[in-house]
Amino acid sequence: MTSSRAARPLKGAAVTALAILVCHVILSVGYAAARAKKRANPTSAWADADLRLATFALGLVIVMPLILWIGMRIMGEKDNYALVIGGSLAWLFGAGYNLSYIKYTPSTHLPVPLLVAMVAVGGLLSLDNVAHQLTGRAKS
Repeated sequence: MTSSRAARPLKGAAVTALAILVCHVILSVGYAAARAKKRANPTSAWADADLRLATFALGLVIVMPLILWIGMRIMGEKDNYALVIGGSLAWLFGAGYNLSYIKYTPSTHLPVPLLVAMVAVGGLLSLDNVAHQLTGRAKS
């Protein structure tokens, strides 16, 4: 494991990219299943509500912070509060605002600039200075 300060943003960007990939797959598969369930029962207004809610909760709220935290811990980094909280909020607002791209159209993806910006934000939020300034702890 590299413990250099320069490697920390690269680790943060890599973990963020993995988390985005996993969450994007959850969103794509979940909304595809919801569309299929709605096509099977078009008369029911609530036919796909349970799948949409589960997809929203997993793809936007629950899985992203877990992967960010676990991924950075596996890579041997501590004090990942800024990345976990900031990255999760950025994903919630960024992907949540752009759900219309994958919500109704099969096999489409979130905008590439959003995904690239999220990886860049993950790298910036995992900088050593950001983590220590936000928590008020001294650098080790």
